Amino acid sequence: MGGIGFWPALKAVLSAAFGVRRGAAVREDAKLSPLAIVAAALFAVAIFVGILLLLVNWIS
Repeated sequence: MGGIGFWPALKAVLSAAFGVRRGAAVREDAKLSPLAIVAAALFAVAIFVGILLLLVNWIS
């Protein structure tokens, strides 16, 4: 796939969220499609919100 698909974009989004991306990887991220980045970010946010909802329902 060469770093232009969904999984490399998801990896870039998650590592950027935690702030642990290396310089060489950042340069590789420039090759990613903006649509793939947006899709990966929306997917990550949906999973995060789902986990929060499950946690809140479990606690209360």
